[in-house]
Amino acid sequence: MRDRVQCVVAGTIVAFFISTVALAHHGAASIYDLSKETTIKATVTEYVWTNPHVEIGISPNGGTTTELLLELGSPPNIRNRGWTSRSVKPGDVVTVTFHPGLRGAKIGVVMKLITADGKELRA
Repeated sequence: MRDRVQCVVAGTIVAFFISTVALAHHGAASIYDLSKETTIKATVTEYVWTNPHVEIGISPNGGTTTELLLELGSPPNIRNRGWTSRSVKPGDVVTVTFHPGLRGAKIGVVMKLITADGKELRA
């Protein structure tokens, strides 16, 4: 009987840790409006190639201050789609399509970006 109780307790602990890991990463639907797509021409203000997500700061008004912060996948994932740490740089004018943040948040998740020279990069 004691062995059975220990197995049940151990199984419960393992299930708890597996579910915790599964829920640790946020879902896009909880912070982005996946029913909307926005496409704008903007100036890149920052491009941060780091884990867990690459980020692009943009200014739709052509300024140097970040007005929207857009998220991409992790460096290995987007590298497989043609992105590099030098795909864009501050000052580049790009056309970007993204899902905007919910409730007017100044964030978004990139779907695709077209560089100044016409190269299309998909997220």
